[in-house]
Amino acid sequence: MSQLVLDKATIKFGGLTAVNQVCFELEQGMIFGLIGPNGAGKTTCFNLITGLYKPTSGSITFDGHDLSQYPTYQIAALGISRTFQNIRLFGSLTVLENVMLGTYLRKESSLASALLHGGRSIGDTSRKREFATNLLNVLGLGDLLHVRSRDLPYGKQRRVEIARAMATNPKLLLLDEPAAGMNPQEKVALMEDVKRLRNEFGKTILVIEHDMKFVMNLCEQIVVLDHGEEIARGLPAEVKANPKVIAAYLGE
Repeated sequence: MSQLVLDKATIKFGGLTAVNQVCFELEQGMIFGLIGPNGAGKTTCFNLITGLYKPTSGSITFDGHDLSQYPTYQIAALGISRTFQNIRLFGSLTVLENVMLGTYLRKESSLASALLHGGRSIGDTSRKREFATNLLNVLGLGDLLHVRSRDLPYGKQRRVEIARAMATNPKLLLLDEPAAGMNPQEKVALMEDVKRLRNEFGKTILVIEHDMKFVMNLCEQIVVLDHGEEIARGLPAEVKANPKVIAAYLGE
């Protein structure tokens, strides 16, 4: 059974159709690529999936839930987390503090419980700190726990944002240009880390990325958008050789 299904998902802003009848499905445990030139509608699809936008027509379902019926925070609670094209870390907080914020989506203690049973709340915080620390170790950031995020180079800030998204313990992880700002060595390391998140943690991962080499070596299936519409789908080698894809990126 498919975990995420977009069925003719469409959104219009006035007279502009930003995404037009887009259809694709993600099976659990898949690493799936969504690519296309600038303005193709990729991030708009992410915004539809996460509830920032509601589709004008068509449907988006996740584990059988119609996502158009849920606000963003409930979609996150269903198990969907994302990173952003523009990094949105809290610059004055440390790396560990940023990632710990993500753990509070799965809050174990209510406010009343925290007030009545302070020890239990302290125990929850300790577990969240341990969980966040382990995530940062997995992503090669264990030696930067107490560094303010604004003091990190751009590529490492990207990795912190991925760790924070993972800290919500999602079923589906949406990565919006995760390799942006990274050097070639960092991209290779990130590719292996993303595969590890899928293989060891059982995550389903949907990736937007402009670096074609990164996408082709990471993703198992790819859909290509251009001007909000699908122009190709399939295995990386098939997509790479598709004349419509070549024309969309390089021109006729």
